[in-house]
Amino acid sequence: MLLRTLTYGLPCLLLTACADAPDKYRDTHHLELPPILPIEHTNPQPAVAVDDLKPKSALANLVAFTDDAGKPLLTLKTRPDRAWEMVATALKLSDIEVLDRNQEEHFFRVRYDPDTSGKDTGLLRSLFNNNYDEAEYNIKLKDETAGVTVNASLNKADNLESDADGSAELVRLLHKVIDEKIINRAPDKKADN
Repeated sequence: MLLRTLTYGLPCLLLTACADAPDKYRDTHHLELPPILPIEHTNPQPAVAVDDLKPKSALANLVAFTDDAGKPLLTLKTRPDRAWEMVATALKLSDIEVLDRNQEEHFFRVRYDPDTSGKDTGLLRSLFNNNYDEAEYNIKLKDETAGVTVNASLNKADNLESDADGSAELVRLLHKVIDEKIINRAPDKKADN
């Protein structure tokens, strides 16, 4: 019987003694507080440019374009099938005649005159501005790690009377149309009325 009393009584006695103890662990006023450190900004915030205040499309970072003196490079940061549709739409919006297309091989063959396409085609302008001949160009889409690159080249350079190659102008036009009319297009004014 004594063993049973000790087995059950001793833990009960200890629990009762702990319940009456002062709550010294909840009193935190005697603990040391951490020091308050000043926040230092090592990278000053850049000034906001006026162009940054314009509302941008959610797709604004979809196009990367580098244009050095030699050959411009257009990169569409999207899936190959979406890049294909963007280039096809840009060609349609630019009224460039598509002669052949093959989505499996990722190329378009188009007829293009850099002197008249995408610009004001007035009679005087077309007579005095004839730096390029109308020719067939191949537009090739290539899937790379940075995105889908779009390149243009002459289909048959032998048939041209002059040595002018308008492939760089074609890539610049595609970039302009994709950037202004597909990605960052202005809202339709007719839709607002």
